[in-house]
Amino acid sequence: MAEGGLATGDESWKVQSMALKSEGDEFFRSGKYKEAVKKYSDAIDIDDENHLIYSNRCACYLKLAEKSRALRDGEKCVTLAPKWAKGYGRLASAQHSLTRYADAAETYRKGLKLDPENAALKSGYEASMKAKAAKAMREAEEKAAAEKEAQEAAEKEAVEKEAKGEKKEEEKTEEDLLGDFFGDITATLEAKAPPKKELLPQDKYKQQKLGTSKENIARLLQVNYAWKNLNPFNVMMLDVDANIEDVKLRYKKLSTLVHPDKNLGEEDAKEAFDEVKKAYNVLKDKDQFTYTKSLVEAGRLRGEEVYKKDKEGSIEDVKAKEVMKVFAEIEAGRRKAEKNKLAHKKRERAQEDEEQDKIMRDYKFNKEWEGEERKEKRV
Repeated sequence: MAEGGLATGDESWKVQSMALKSEGDEFFRSGKYKEAVKKYSDAIDIDDENHLIYSNRCACYLKLAEKSRALRDGEKCVTLAPKWAKGYGRLASAQHSLTRYADAAETYRKGLKLDPENAALKSGYEASMKAKAAKAMREAEEKAAAEKEAQEAAEKEAVEKEAKGEKKEEEKTEEDLLGDFFGDITATLEAKAPPKKELLPQDKYKQQKLGTSKENIARLLQVNYAWKNLNPFNVMMLDVDANIEDVKLRYKKLSTLVHPDKNLGEEDAKEAFDEVKKAYNVLKDKDQFTYTKSLVEAGRLRGEEVYKKDKEGSIEDVKAKEVMKVFAEIEAGRRKAEKNKLAHKKRERAQEDEEQDKIMRDYKFNKEWEGEERKEKRV
């Protein structure tokens, strides 16, 4: 089985990812680095184990001077392909751009162990070693200057204190003591904090049956789908206990099922794919995930209250209906606000047009009046 529970015999998602990578490569060769990053990121959403895509996106980020992002991609590339020499070159370039010359030199050295004759790795290693030496010299000079300045300041302060008869050691203020106290508490809590567990897709979502391509296209584009698909958990067939790895796995599976390239006879496939992509973009963002989850939970609580009062239907159906209402109410509010905003802009434009017309009328009147006045003078 491939990662995320997809059978190795069905690797159409890999083909889809490589197609996006090829589009990114074209943008990169044309110098359109932002567009290339977008394509590489879409490819990674589908296949996050391809070291070549991380390597190429790293190169784009370096071109865009987004150094920290380049570093993360370089590290990921080396993690995925520890025996690929070029990956070390990518990572080292990112480290060098962040002035981490010692790290860069060491990374280049690791790459040269795999490919001793690689010219790019050799020149990069030499450049990093030179930059490392220059940086060390600058830091030594700055340290010496700072120590000298601190020593002179301390001597001056000692002289001033002695002249004023001040004590050499001052008692800690109440604020200092509180600072130490809270510092000790923080250190204790950090020491007791359990290590973070690595997130993995949950078995129930890995084993969940999703249906056929036609069934999913019909589900995603059912009557009033624009309102029903406001809840991204519903679109992705996930519950609020899903984690980010569950979201990624589900996106891989659903995007493969409804992708237009795999459903050439289905005219609505692209629209269904767009609905999946839109839901994924919401849930992969941590803040939006948390906000959306809170809406679902609020709707379910409201459903429980409605069921207690009316006792009609099943409680799960009532809760599902109330969740849909919550999303619909928020969307209706958003649309109303947008409508009011457009109306306000329309009124402003109308006022501006009226003011412009008034200016033109006054201008024409003055011109005509001046003309009449000059005519009367000539007479």
